[in-house]
Amino acid sequence: MSVTLKPIPLTLQTLYADLVQQVQAVAERSASVYEREIKGIAYLYAKRTVGRTRRDMFLGRADDETVRDRAALINEESQRARDRGKVVSLLRNAGVPAPVSALAEVLDALDEAGLLKQAVVVGTAAYQCYAVPVGHALPAASLTTQDADLATASLALSAADGEETLETILKRADATFRPVPGLDRAALPSHFRSASGFVVDLLTPQLRRTDPNPMPLPALQAGATPLQYLQWLITDPMPAAVLYRSGIAVNIPQPARFAVHKLIIAQKRGGDTAKRRKDLAQAEALIAALKAADPFALSDAYEDAASQGITGWKRPLERSLAELGLAPDDLAA
Repeated sequence: MSVTLKPIPLTLQTLYADLVQQVQAVAERSASVYEREIKGIAYLYAKRTVGRTRRDMFLGRADDETVRDRAALINEESQRARDRGKVVSLLRNAGVPAPVSALAEVLDALDEAGLLKQAVVVGTAAYQCYAVPVGHALPAASLTTQDADLATASLALSAADGEETLETILKRADATFRPVPGLDRAALPSHFRSASGFVVDLLTPQLRRTDPNPMPLPALQAGATPLQYLQWLITDPMPAAVLYRSGIAVNIPQPARFAVHKLIIAQKRGGDTAKRRKDLAQAEALIAALKAADPFALSDAYEDAASQGITGWKRPLERSLAELGLAPDDLAA
């Protein structure tokens, strides 16, 4: 393996860690609070930007103390959001990876609906978040993506208000999002695509071979594709921040598990050589970074995965490592 990665300065790592802590603590999204009088009664509303849309949210009567308290919290959060936005800009200007607008807008819409608190972002959208946590800049070619994968272990996944469908939520990011019908036209869709070709997939761990595909998520009027290895990947996820606007709180797999998972999945791609190469490139970069930043996490993740089975786990791991010019001992701490 001949990957040389540039270290990320400790000052940027500290700024990012503080940002992660702050976005994870956000209870109310920032918005502009305003008053409107209807039939002689004053009501408070909040206008917020979500993806590409502006949403008006009814708060309640202006003379209601609870409503006024919530409006005050929103105003306070708006100031904190402006401060976080300066940190986001600083990190982006320093070269820390940020998502393309299509991905950022999708994540923003999912966040506003409360879905990112209940699920784990996986795939390249998660990989883009690893540079600062592993302390090294990652190859730009492996950061590009035209999709967003959201994994949930709970089939009760639902929007914060419990009523909105996934299609409605995604349309706030791009009004052209549509569900893509699967082979079973009666099944709920797990695949959504915009006119520009950006794709959002819902995923869930495969519990048994007889699991229906997709698994229904009735509250969102959507389905989730059951995948082997996914439960292992999303076990004990870590908090992260997406560098968009004032920062978006996400949960992503542990980087060592992500790297090892990519080694396995690369051998399951069949004839899809482009995705196979990308899997191996992402695994290689993270392995190089983790060897310097957290070698014990890397060796523990590899040993845990290899212990799950020979044919489906250990053998594909060894094959991918061989393609990268590595042996299992190279991942030992």
